[in-house]
Amino acid sequence: MNAKPNDTANDFVREKTRRIVGHAALKRASRMVENWQVEEQEKRWLAKCIVVGLLIALVFAVLLGTALKLHL
Repeated sequence: MNAKPNDTANDFVREKTRRIVGHAALKRASRMVENWQVEEQEKRWLAKCIVVGLLIALVFAVLLGTALKLHL
């Protein structure tokens, strides 16, 4: 009969440990997802900056080409 209270205590400890470990794993996964989302936002911003820079360079090249044709 002594085995039952001990088993119950072990089950309780196991259950609490599993919940704590599970909660920690979920928190860690949540932080990973948040970090990934921030990285993706930074990549989108960088891509937009690159596109704007390329468009400005293209407009400059077209204007320069047009100006050179007019002066030659």
